Amino acid sequence: MRPIAILKKNEQNVSAAEEWGRAVADRMGFELKFVAENEYLDIIEDWVEREDAAMVVCQIDDMKRLQHYLNAFRGLRVPYVFVKEGMSFAMEKIGLPVTRYEEDKEKGPFCGSFARNFGGKVTIYKPKDYGTMAERNIESIAKLLQKENVEYAIESGKKNSDGVENEAVNMENDFLIISASRDYGWDDLIFGPKERKTIKQAKIPVMVINPRGDLYPLCN
Repeated sequence: MRPIAILKKNEQNVSAAEEWGRAVADRMGFELKFVAENEYLDIIEDWVEREDAAMVVCQIDDMKRLQHYLNAFRGLRVPYVFVKEGMSFAMEKIGLPVTRYEEDKEKGPFCGSFARNFGGKVTIYKPKDYGTMAERNIESIAKLLQKENVEYAIESGKKNSDGVENEAVNMENDFLIISASRDYGWDDLIFGPKERKTIKQAKIPVMVINPRGDLYPLCN
């Protein structure tokens, strides 16, 4: 049975992360494993590979440490979820902002898996772009959701691909799925990457998927 890793720092109360992780584990056939942050955070990628973990769940109590977590998770081939104290588990409304970047297609299988297992409805947020790349990504994801009999709707956003994820975090959803930045440019190093801004604003759990082509499937 593949584990879901719950990152825990010393005597930290991670009840929100545990509740979220246990709900997913019970429904989707995983087990929970608590991972000591002080011992494994810097080598979390190795731990995930060795244990064949399905995902990592991290409870954020101190936003000053958020970038430290993001740096540690950048090499993960599995998704990672950020929750905050007081957040509860719900999966009726799943937000899926889709950008023009090719890696956004990777959001589809994870989104479909959650929606199928929990009976959730997906809202795809379409960016206000001039080209057709985002439309092609949306079409690809929509076909997958249709194949899995997942209910979905497409809403047009006011922001382009670089801002639609940050826009979607303020919509009425229970859960949001976003992509991590491909690389950190100077703006990211100075002001923080787009995912950090989205997670800081979030009032719901946020799943982040690294832009890689060899991601593990969440389930069969």
